[in-house]
Amino acid sequence: MKPLNKIITIEEHFILKSISQKVAAFNVKENGGTAPNDLVQKELMKIGPASEDMEDVGERRIKFMDESGIDMQVLSYGAGSPQNITDETLAIELCREANDELANLIKLHPTRFAGFATLPAATPSAAGEELNRTVKELGFKGAMLSGTFNGRFFDEPEFLPIFSKAQELNVPVYMHPGFISKNIAAHYYQSNSWPAVAGAMFASAGYGWHLDSGIAIVRLIASGIFDKLPDLKLISGHWGELVPFFLNRLDDQLSKTLKLDRKISDYYKSNIYITPSGLFSEAQLKYVIEELGADKIIYSGDYPYLIDKNTRQFLETAPISQEAKEKIGYQNAEKLLGL
Repeated sequence: MKPLNKIITIEEHFILKSISQKVAAFNVKENGGTAPNDLVQKELMKIGPASEDMEDVGERRIKFMDESGIDMQVLSYGAGSPQNITDETLAIELCREANDELANLIKLHPTRFAGFATLPAATPSAAGEELNRTVKELGFKGAMLSGTFNGRFFDEPEFLPIFSKAQELNVPVYMHPGFISKNIAAHYYQSNSWPAVAGAMFASAGYGWHLDSGIAIVRLIASGIFDKLPDLKLISGHWGELVPFFLNRLDDQLSKTLKLDRKISDYYKSNIYITPSGLFSEAQLKYVIEELGADKIIYSGDYPYLIDKNTRQFLETAPISQEAKEKIGYQNAEKLLGL
């Protein structure tokens, strides 16, 4: 086993307590003065990451990185993000505040951290402006969009300014899972055969939001976004949210019904990068290399939702070529993000 020169992971999360509290206060106001979190959500929170892991972008996090052999993390806002606040003015204010604070934290450890912007989805034009500001003034490397906005997927034409600006700036947009709507969660994932908290996990990190996020990528391709923006780059976590394993079927059935210039798999293989998000499976790694090529895979650990000190070891001992390991471990991230 030959040690890798470095490890860069790009789906690593943080929160700012002050921002998340303001988001929670807005949600209470929108819910008629009571917290919208039900007992099931509170049970889920008990098995989530510790608040000190989420809030720390310093000594505690760097200690984990050093112990795990991680040289750099690219940080993005985790749960409680201001992205989906429907009050346009407040969303712009809080996203800007979150991005400025992240930039200040990165300045303290510029060789260990980089950032993805949080964008106010309620106002796509303002989101494009904030992406422009964070890239040009703060040195951010792209943006992350989580889930949907107000029940709408990001392939809707109103959101095009976000992706147009990303292409203009030559930075990627990371399409991350988010909580799915309650009616879909109830229909597909809740049952009298298991506890409600199990249904909530089934609908979210256990399975449901991965399907939802994969659908979001396919919808973007089907919308023709890459015919409009051929140089746009998107990132999809969790080994591509199941999509790479279905490209054959999508080509065989869906591509023939769409008025696109190319097959779905052609767009996917040229415009989408994928990451493992801490799902360290040799079988999945070998499959996506065979399907997409090592040039389209970037490493990620999903810290602190997953805390795995074998992050470096998994890749260094994987049954793939040394060239592929170097590309996945850091070279692809450096090339795509300009690190």
